[in-house]
Amino acid sequence: MKKIKIIATAVSVSLLSCFYLPATAQKEPLKLELNYNYSIPTGNFKKDMVSNGSPRGFMGSLMYPFSDKWSAGLSYGFQDYYQKYPRALYHLTNTQSISAVLSNSVQTTPILIKAKYFPGTTSFLNPYVSVAAGANIIDYKQYYGEFGNISQSNFGFRAEGGLGVVIPFKKTGTSGLNIGATYDYAPYHKNNFKDLNSINVQAGVEIQLR
Repeated sequence: MKKIKIIATAVSVSLLSCFYLPATAQKEPLKLELNYNYSIPTGNFKKDMVSNGSPRGFMGSLMYPFSDKWSAGLSYGFQDYYQKYPRALYHLTNTQSISAVLSNSVQTTPILIKAKYFPGTTSFLNPYVSVAAGANIIDYKQYYGEFGNISQSNFGFRAEGGLGVVIPFKKTGTSGLNIGATYDYAPYHKNNFKDLNSINVQAGVEIQLR
């Protein structure tokens, strides 16, 4: 897992430089987005792995505005899911069973290329549509009681679409409160599981860097 995170960090730095250097050269402002993320598992993720919502997450983005309507950049986040099921009898093999409390633990770390489109502003609201795609680092652990059964780390694909609104702190300001929601598509074909799709609700700040 350490090697995977080192590779992911290197990729993040490389992608970040692609957006930061042109912005620096043109003296255009970058925007930093920091959001708290509440995630709700859907589909097979909710049915087979974790049914609980996760309040343990964040998303951060560094965006370069190409115009008043378009911006693009790099997004990075983390989400921690956990589910404990009541004691039951589990069949490990055809001849072996165990009575235990089953726990599933899933952590996801998305690294995405993100774009936002602002169709137009009102007197105090700036709505937007967002899309993103990239890599998803997935850590999955399963326990029977205190004993670990599965511990795996994998790369996966992740894509998301979202809607939101920026509420400026000042009427003519470029920084503000960000509120939004996304649907994330995250295939995961390991251990007879199919996906890690989720609905996410976000709230945070968008700050113009100078």
